[in-house]
Amino acid sequence: MKKMLFLSGLALTFIAAEAQYFVFKETADLNSDGKMEQISLEIIPGTSDQFVLRIADQEVRGTLDENIDGFQVTDINKNDKYKEVAVHTPGPSDDDEYLIYWYDGERIIHMAHLSRWPTFPGNGIVYVDGWEGFWKRRDKYQLDDRSRKLDHVPQFAYYVGVKVRVVHSFPIYRNTDLKDQVALLSKGSEIELLICDIKDRNWLDYVYLIRAGSGLTG
Repeated sequence: MKKMLFLSGLALTFIAAEAQYFVFKETADLNSDGKMEQISLEIIPGTSDQFVLRIADQEVRGTLDENIDGFQVTDINKNDKYKEVAVHTPGPSDDDEYLIYWYDGERIIHMAHLSRWPTFPGNGIVYVDGWEGFWKRRDKYQLDDRSRKLDHVPQFAYYVGVKVRVVHSFPIYRNTDLKDQVALLSKGSEIELLICDIKDRNWLDYVYLIRAGSGLTG
């Protein structure tokens, strides 16, 4: 394991979110009752981060980061009778945020607050990708059928799968306490960052599991 590993010679490729389209007015049958609900989003005058979402004769107020640019209707689980409304902002630097709501025919109910770039495959799971400087992080959220909340599913660690060359020689260790050395990685050698542990750690203070060119890991 190695903390705060600095690498060079790495071609960074930004993984952009898929093109999406957001609107301020739409009609959709959100609860499979055969009636099309009128959906509208209004930015509260004098603000760019506060909104009123109206569905039929109900409304809810919310706040996101600046520059709210609309909403989209999505279907988190195609096997239930509901569709969802996702209010969106691209944020100040493409740090997208979403507030997800559902409508049961009488109330508008908050489901989740998601950051970065979600994918809705329609099976009750939402995958959310984020950018960690040189690798793409993927989180999973699972729809709870009873509460209709999106619950984050913790992972042991995040897959990285990035190969780089060592700039300065450094050791790798058997455990995260950095006491029992496994190998000394030489300058110019190729290594692979396999997984990343971010639990209770600040950005750039992560711990990586590294595979050396010899096949040893630490």
